[in-house]
Amino acid sequence: MNEHVQKTGKHLTWLLVKNRLLAQTGLNVFRYEKDPKKKRHKLMMMIVIVFVMIILLGYLTSMAVGYALLGFNDLTPSIALLISSLLSLFFTMFKANGELFGFKDYDMVMSLPISTRGVINSRFINMYLWNTLFSLAIMLPMGAVYAWYGQPAWYFYPLWLLGILLSSLLPTTLAAVLGALITAVSAKFKYASGIATILSFVLIVAILVGSMSLGSADSVVAGLFDSSGNIDIGALSSFVPLVSESINQLYPPAALFTAGVVEGQFWQFILFAGISIFWYLGFVYLLSWRYQQINTAITSRASRADYQLVTLHQGNQLGALYKKTLMRILKSTVAATNLLMGCLMALIAAGAVLVVGPERFAQTLEMPGLLPVLKSAAPFIVAAMASMTNTACVSLALEGKTIWLIQSLPISPKTLYDSYLLVNLTFTLPTSIICSALMSLALKPNFGETINLFVTPVVLVIASAFIGVMIGNRMAYFDWQEETQLIKQSMMSMLGMLGGVVVIGLCGVFVTIGIIPLEPVILSLLLSLLVALITGLLYSKEAVRPIKK
Repeated sequence: MNEHVQKTGKHLTWLLVKNRLLAQTGLNVFRYEKDPKKKRHKLMMMIVIVFVMIILLGYLTSMAVGYALLGFNDLTPSIALLISSLLSLFFTMFKANGELFGFKDYDMVMSLPISTRGVINSRFINMYLWNTLFSLAIMLPMGAVYAWYGQPAWYFYPLWLLGILLSSLLPTTLAAVLGALITAVSAKFKYASGIATILSFVLIVAILVGSMSLGSADSVVAGLFDSSGNIDIGALSSFVPLVSESINQLYPPAALFTAGVVEGQFWQFILFAGISIFWYLGFVYLLSWRYQQINTAITSRASRADYQLVTLHQGNQLGALYKKTLMRILKSTVAATNLLMGCLMALIAAGAVLVVGPERFAQTLEMPGLLPVLKSAAPFIVAAMASMTNTACVSLALEGKTIWLIQSLPISPKTLYDSYLLVNLTFTLPTSIICSALMSLALKPNFGETINLFVTPVVLVIASAFIGVMIGNRMAYFDWQEETQLIKQSMMSMLGMLGGVVVIGLCGVFVTIGIIPLEPVILSLLLSLLVALITGLLYSKEAVRPIKK
């Protein structure tokens, strides 16, 4: 009987994994959906993902080839593992709350004849499979380049393939542990979601600042060149072990992996595999003790028994919609940590420029003429990073199945779109102004450059928010299962967050390379004026467009 229950539990675990993958990939849309628009939308999403993967493969391959041609081929295995692990860590850390905890169908899943460990395993395996896909895209091309130039022994090939499967296991587990700790701590507070969001941002900042404080390779890179600008062979020979040691300090399992795969020290590889698997099994075992209590705490809502209505405040439609959308984003840990990451990165980058100083950066690269270029490019760098926070592109879709409430209200489309714009600008406008102030202190621009440093980012982030409204009103869908699917895996979020970076980046290149014989400041301000006029014209037409149904 117990044997039958165990087999049934394992079968249900893999069935949950299968159903979760089908829901995330949207493959059932092609099988059962009758609306051709939804099928085209899903197909377009898949084409974009494949295109991005091809670009990623090309970039990583060229990077590995560059290392090999410079004589750094021995660094490729550890760098490949480090990149794969860092991506797995960050992607999993952002979605642990919502994927492992507090997911929408928690009550239904827990009512199935399956153990708590089985539920945890199903959710963890899902995250692991997605991270392994990233690891495959990263480590397979880099491993191929390493094998082509390094001609390793026969054992490299099976160990490398096995290493790809193991590479994401440890960082996925570590991110899940951090997510579990944040969720467990925040569950003890009344405003659990807000505390979880704050703790997530604190952890992210600590990781970024901590990685910077480990040391900079600027002096090492500068030491690779002699006074004539040629590569110093003696310095080059000491560069590889120095970087390898830095990687091993940053991520100690990389030393075990490299020793096993490259040097044939099989016990080191077995230790690497054992640590990865032990971490995973230990995490599942320990979490299963308190899993139900944590989920119950974060999904429960406390109510006051002595509540009395004292004062009823009345506001206008725009203010009510603005507050509703703003709180909808801030109360969701998944939405807040993912959508606001661009603003956080912009603030950290601007602060780093102020602390390090542009002169030191230019001297390190032996490019004394870099400072004027930085002054011209700074407004676009600030705008590009801030535009990654595009809440407007998903605000309409976040209404979900309650969209009928919005559609039944006596409000104009413009009022709804204005509320989405204001929420977006609540985050991006202050970020742009603060970053511009930090950049102006660091770069010490003249009066015209200072005006440009403040005006251009403001105009571009406003335009980016408006484009987000247009994207959301055309591509929104309301039958999503979980917020992670909408915010991290939808076409609208991808276009809203990355589209602005690409377009603003191209504008920055256009201004700084000097194609048009005008001062960069004048050209940048003229470009901002043109963008403002086009944005105003398009928004006047978008404001009368009906709300998507």
